[in-house]
Amino acid sequence: MFTLKNSRAFVLCMSGLLLIMSNAIAVAEGNLPSISEISSFSDKIDLENYPSLPPPEKAKFIRWDFTEGKVYPYDFRQETVVTNEIHDMFTTEGAQTNSHTMEGKGRVSLKSEQNRVARLVMDNLTLNVSFKRSDSDKRDTKQIQPPPMVIQGIKEDGRMEIGNSSQELLIKTLFPIPPIPLELGESVSIPTSMPFNAMGSLLHVNGSSEIKFADWVVITGQTCAKLETEIDISDLQVPAELKGEYACSVKGKSVFYFNVESRNFMSGKVALLMSIHVVAPTPRMNFPRETNGKDLPETVKMAMDSDNYISVEYLDK
Repeated sequence: MFTLKNSRAFVLCMSGLLLIMSNAIAVAEGNLPSISEISSFSDKIDLENYPSLPPPEKAKFIRWDFTEGKVYPYDFRQETVVTNEIHDMFTTEGAQTNSHTMEGKGRVSLKSEQNRVARLVMDNLTLNVSFKRSDSDKRDTKQIQPPPMVIQGIKEDGRMEIGNSSQELLIKTLFPIPPIPLELGESVSIPTSMPFNAMGSLLHVNGSSEIKFADWVVITGQTCAKLETEIDISDLQVPAELKGEYACSVKGKSVFYFNVESRNFMSGKVALLMSIHVVAPTPRMNFPRETNGKDLPETVKMAMDSDNYISVEYLDK
């Protein structure tokens, strides 16, 4: 869930849509920039040049094989760049532009259970996070090793029965599966939404993920379907009772290769840009009007972008 209170930066990491929290309220001075449209990593997701194959006579279902005991391990890599303007309303310092970069490496495994469902296990993850503020040329780098995370109840068609959740959005981003058989060149649009916390009010951002059956290719002698995905989750309807302006956008592209013989993904790459922009009245607090010699601002303004590149590669056992 995206939180607008007490947040400095957020990154998309192996544990899903992860917020890095601290004890300041973000305030961007001046007018907020418009929401960005394209990830800077978009040119990195479609670099392979596998040989094409003639399409089959019939469209095929793309489905995992979650026969009990099956395990599909993947190497996981991520690069993230977060930029925002931060101002602590309780100090006299001016607004500062912060940048945060992250490189992550770990493992994602799909492990089959009973009744042809699987759990996703994220482990062996190491995150190197580097922070830089506008008032200094120095960078502070920290290494984080989160504990393993498990997501249960994944079906062979990629669906889950856990309601509207960032975990389900993570699964659909890492391993996009079309719900219907597709002929070569056909696409299907899947409605998608995610929760959004607007100053304590739970809203939903709606959109879609469009999956295209782009090509049949051969990878190490095996027939694979090339799937191209366009992600646009940016429709935020704000009730009239909420004062201010709110915008949240997740836009990206991905390219994945699915082995139709062994029924598992071979590899995939995602470029995803996540943006939050907010202009809202400052929450009323039981403080004097003047704090540390500075009047509290009447408006909270925040602009935050997280640009992400993610890759998964099947580890052939």
